[in-house]
Amino acid sequence: MDTKWKWLAVVGVLGAGPAGADGWHGYASVGAGITLDHFSDWRAKGPALQAWLAVETPPGLSLGAVFETTQTWGQQFAEANNPSELSHVQLDYTAVGLEARLRFLGDKPVTPWVGARLAKSWSQPFTPNSAGQLRREDFDVTSMAFRVGVDGWISDRWGISIATALQFCDVKFTKDADDTSASAGVSVNMCAKPLQSIVAGPVLRF
Repeated sequence: MDTKWKWLAVVGVLGAGPAGADGWHGYASVGAGITLDHFSDWRAKGPALQAWLAVETPPGLSLGAVFETTQTWGQQFAEANNPSELSHVQLDYTAVGLEARLRFLGDKPVTPWVGARLAKSWSQPFTPNSAGQLRREDFDVTSMAFRVGVDGWISDRWGISIATALQFCDVKFTKDADDTSASAGVSVNMCAKPLQSIVAGPVLRF
């Protein structure tokens, strides 16, 4: 498929949302699932919870408040005080912010959507230093996420929502600089690799 037809397909999909929208709506959803650390060597994973409350305009664009929390466990490292004792890396956070979602296909039985989230995240990662010893830290950061989901409607009001997201900078950690004469003793706060969440749960339209 050449570029022209790809752009025509995108325009057609985006037009499907506004064409089928039916007035103003409120939305509320809760979800539970898993958070996965695909992109780092820590390979952390663990349960995730999410809640979302929003207002949808007639064109199918929703804006609302979102709450997320997760606790993950990953690769094992030795404890600083007791090298014979191993503990798991943890990439944990709680986020509160705003999320916009653009819903397609109006009020059809199945409505796909895309979303973007901007939030304040509080994280307490448990990650290794340059010596491989774990340390607990506290961070207060601005984070973002891009989400794709689908809602399947059982009735006019109730449905099931399934979504996945790539999440950026919900978790930070301190990285020690390479031990050279120019950077010895220097450390920098870095965002962890993007996390992926997969959540599912009930959604209410009112």
